[in-house]
Amino acid sequence: MKSLIWAVLGMISAYCGAFVPDKIDIYTEHFPPYQFLGERGEVVGRATAMVQLLMAQTQIDYQIHVLPWYRAVQQAHESNTALLYSLARSTDREKHYQWIMPLCELKVGFYQRSGNVTPAPHYSLNNLKHYIVGVGTGQPSEQYLQNEGFKKSNLVSLSSLNQAGGLLEKGRIDFLFGAQSFVEQMAQAMGTEHKWKLVLSVPTLSAQLYLAAHKNAPKSYVKKLKEAAQAVQSAHLNRITTCYNSQYIQ
Repeated sequence: MKSLIWAVLGMISAYCGAFVPDKIDIYTEHFPPYQFLGERGEVVGRATAMVQLLMAQTQIDYQIHVLPWYRAVQQAHESNTALLYSLARSTDREKHYQWIMPLCELKVGFYQRSGNVTPAPHYSLNNLKHYIVGVGTGQPSEQYLQNEGFKKSNLVSLSSLNQAGGLLEKGRIDFLFGAQSFVEQMAQAMGTEHKWKLVLSVPTLSAQLYLAAHKNAPKSYVKKLKEAAQAVQSAHLNRITTCYNSQYIQ
């Protein structure tokens, strides 16, 4: 009887290991120019293009969902075949995902609106602790500031950095802690690109952003994705571009 049970379990294990889904859900957040909704409502952008190339290589049907980042992460955790991008790869996250393909590089810093506060001769993490700083909620960037001694009372948690521009312009926050290209593009969209300036970059938070799979994704499925990623990277190396995302901030 025991041998029969083990034989059945072995067959189930082999079947599960060979599983590749017919269609999957892929989750991300709105972050132009890397991922955003185009004029026809389709998901476009530089990082999206890389993901689409990979999926074309796998020949697996898929649908991309653009949600607020917190919801995107939650939804991606609901299914072991779901994918998530653009996710900053970090030590804390390493064991919680299977990392499929790098998409771009993340750079983060503090931004100030000229005239909002009295300029300091030299900005540092220590003197910035005395100001009100806007930062993405539940993101490694927020945890980083708390670990560096920033008090919660001095941090304004933002569910989306899209709202940060207005707060910065109205003087409700003194600084915005975010990814370089996201902040710069937001300033450009608001017509404030000559008013906002980077006063301190944080190289410690530099990280690559990835397309990632569920930690319990079927082995054969992950293998297929990684093989496709290698093919895409080899054929389109020049399209893996340096970029700066809202998610470190993620």
